[in-house]
Amino acid sequence: MPLRDISKMRTINDGTRTLFESVMMPEIVIALRDWSQARADGVLIGALGLSYYARPRMTQDVDFLFLHDGDVPVSVPGFTWIGDHAFQHDGTQVKIDVITTKVAHIPPKIIQQVIDSAVESDGVKIASASGLIALKLHRLSMQDKADIIALIKTGTVNVDGFALPPETLRALEVLEMEAPHDPHP
Repeated sequence: MPLRDISKMRTINDGTRTLFESVMMPEIVIALRDWSQARADGVLIGALGLSYYARPRMTQDVDFLFLHDGDVPVSVPGFTWIGDHAFQHDGTQVKIDVITTKVAHIPPKIIQQVIDSAVESDGVKIASASGLIALKLHRLSMQDKADIIALIKTGTVNVDGFALPPETLRALEVLEMEAPHDPHP
């Protein structure tokens, strides 16, 4: 594995940081590389998706989004199905959580929009910053709110193309007003 420029982790991604340079734990880089090489697909979401755009944060698992349960691979070379919508990387023991419409309780149309707007880095599809916000607005925990603010600060967010209900858009507007006053980089 090539050396990573960890100095790029101090700030929001200016477009020069790769996915692998956005990951704090080398074991996760190995698991992501193997997942990609196995062509297991899915779209990266969760803390690692956020870390690609905003300032990276520590996480010990990986979340991949699929539209339907039938889209999830039955087996992935180098990974073991451990049940409860998850695989485990055989070499590093990194857990890969598999999120589908049924698991996330998010309308299929929004999940499809997240998949369609994904970008790619290091051979891995990553939900766009706008797609991550569309997903996080459905749960809206305290961590989700902080993550949305971090994504807003990247200046790359536009959820106009997502089928979000008016009350969800109002919640986003509140967070957009809070973002400039948030003290975290």
